[in-house]
Amino acid sequence: MDLETVGSCLSASFLGCCLIAQVPQIVDILKTRNVAGISFNGFAIETFSLTIQVLYFWVQKYAILSYADLIALLIQDYIIVTLLLSYTKEPLGLREYGNVVGYLAAIASVYFGTISKAMIVGVMQSVIFVNLASKAIFIFDILSTRDTSAMSPAGWALCAYCNIGGVFVAGWILNDQTVMMQRLLNFFCNITVLFLVFYFKNGNKKDEEKKKD
Repeated sequence: MDLETVGSCLSASFLGCCLIAQVPQIVDILKTRNVAGISFNGFAIETFSLTIQVLYFWVQKYAILSYADLIALLIQDYIIVTLLLSYTKEPLGLREYGNVVGYLAAIASVYFGTISKAMIVGVMQSVIFVNLASKAIFIFDILSTRDTSAMSPAGWALCAYCNIGGVFVAGWILNDQTVMMQRLLNFFCNITVLFLVFYFKNGNKKDEEKKKD
C-alpha cells in the first residue's frame, strides 16, 4: 500500500469522525434536556472560528473535501448553540447577546461583500487566538462549575481525532502552515478539555457526598 492510498484512507476516517464528532453531545442534550455546565460562549466563539476557517478555505479555492470536516463541525455547532438557547435555565447576559449579534453582523458583511477576500485571509491569521479564547472559556467554565455531567467525553475525543486529521491534511496535502499550526493547537486544547470533562464528570455528586460525610 503506497503513501497516497494510506493518506486517502486516513482522510476518509478523519472526515467520517468529523461528521459525527458532536453527535454524542447533541444526543445527550436531547435525551436529558440538561445543558448545565455546557458553555454557551465557548460554543458561540467556536462557531465564529469555524465560520472564519470555512470562508478562508472557500476564498482560497481549496478543494471542498479539504475542509468538509470544518463544514460538518460548523453545522453541528449550529445545532448545539440552538439547543443551548432552547434548554438553558439562565437568561442570556450582554456578552452572550453580543456574541450572537457580532456573528450575524459578520455573516451579513460577507454576504453583502463588505468583507473582501484579503480581509478574510488576514483574519485567518488571528483564528489561533479565537480558538484559544473559545477553549479558555470552556476550561474556565468547567473549573468554575466543577460539573461536566452534561458534557459528552466522546464528542471531545472525536474532535481531538479530527484535529489530528486536520494537521495531516494541512501539512501534507495543502502545505498550509497557518492552518496546520491552528489545528495542532486545537488538538492540545481539546485534549485538555477532554481531561477536565472526565475529571469533573461527577463533580457535584462528589461534593454532595463530602458534605454528607
